[in-house]
Amino acid sequence: MKQRSCQCCVLGAGPAGLSAAFELVANGIEDVLIIDRHPIVGGLSRTVEKGGALFDIGPHRFFSRNREIRGLWHELLGDDFLPVNRLTRIYYKKKFFKYPIKPFDSLAKIGPAAALAALVSYIRARLGAKEEPKTFEQWIVQHFGRRLFETFFKTYTEKVWGIACNRIGADWASQRIKGLDLIQVAKSAFRIGGGSQAKTLVEQFDYPRKGAGQMYQALAERVLDAGGDIWLKTRVEKFSVADERIKAVIVRDPDGQQVSIKADHYFNSLPLTFFYQAMDGYVDKTVGKSVEALYYRDHITVDMLVDRQKLFPDQWIYIHSQDVKMARIANYTNFSTHMCGGKPKTPISVEYFVFKDEELFQWPDSDIIELATEEIERLGLLNPQAIEQCWVVKETECYPTYYLGFQPYYQAVCRDIERYANLTQMGRAGMFKYNNQDHSMASGLLAARNYVGAEGSPYDLWQINVDAEYHEAGRR
Repeated sequence: MKQRSCQCCVLGAGPAGLSAAFELVANGIEDVLIIDRHPIVGGLSRTVEKGGALFDIGPHRFFSRNREIRGLWHELLGDDFLPVNRLTRIYYKKKFFKYPIKPFDSLAKIGPAAALAALVSYIRARLGAKEEPKTFEQWIVQHFGRRLFETFFKTYTEKVWGIACNRIGADWASQRIKGLDLIQVAKSAFRIGGGSQAKTLVEQFDYPRKGAGQMYQALAERVLDAGGDIWLKTRVEKFSVADERIKAVIVRDPDGQQVSIKADHYFNSLPLTFFYQAMDGYVDKTVGKSVEALYYRDHITVDMLVDRQKLFPDQWIYIHSQDVKMARIANYTNFSTHMCGGKPKTPISVEYFVFKDEELFQWPDSDIIELATEEIERLGLLNPQAIEQCWVVKETECYPTYYLGFQPYYQAVCRDIERYANLTQMGRAGMFKYNNQDHSMASGLLAARNYVGAEGSPYDLWQINVDAEYHEAGRR
């Protein structure tokens, strides 16, 4: 077996991993090695080129309340970091509703009777007895009423997570929707009393000229320029563990050969559960059961290059219709006109949220493309004859699932993994936390600062994004 040694080994070249490496080299640590299984950097935020156009692995927006992260984004890309006016709509019962909800728009489309029923339901929920909500359904019904829950939350949420809303923990709702208040939305829309912008809604965001992955390519270049190293197309196969330390990480390089990597410290953004599944050493039975109880939601993207322009004005559309399996459609030209490579074409993506053991995930690409083509035609968004090329991208362990009752298992695993003195977990998958890009980048920066003993350290990385304050909040 080949041998490689380094001071710091970073597992995963996504937002967290690249941010950790960036901070390490900025502090004078040049002997940094990054490992990633993909052919390009960026992880779930990478951008791929196909047919001369650019596609994200699912669409991304850049926004943050973290001043340091915002500053870093602008420093890295400068004039290539562009402001974008947000437009997102909901497709429900063959109609498009503006999101954030606009009262006039919604009233005209659902009708006065349905709108009145939703308002009555909302008032009853707000005036009713309050109990601590345990499920996503209870949380939404308490805050919005049952009618709005069934109209604008239930179907889409269950598509995304693959389980009923009464089996999803309230944690997810409070983390992703906290601060969205119907009355404040209405006041803002009607310009009444200077109604405040709801915390979960941002009307403008920034975006790299050539896709989300451009940001992480810029980070990677900084790391390489400072002497760091990046191994792509390289898979982690095993963690060799003894005496509560990582002795080595065994990887498989692009040539199919195993390499044993020994480092003083490992920064891991790979799935939290994968560490235990790949561990070559003793795992406590109780911890093992907790690991088995945690799981992620997986993802399929069908990228389409369309020989048309101006298909629809949205950056993406939420598909609340029960008639189709797809959950979201993105139009990358509406993020940046440079995504189409200067051609009169449109790169779009159709997204499906699945579990990797489900039948859909096992389908051949041709069948998945056929499904996406048929569904997008059924929605009336596109004539299939305009589709020039299609590609399928399958990703696993994309979204940590906050199902009802997961917390004790999660806490047990978090307590146990802290025992390993030369291992730091970070990022969305690595910390089993539904982070935005800025949260993941912050975890990487602070992980590196803990290692170098920077001023203010040690930082508790598990507290990042724990305040459940926002999903899409922040100003440019």
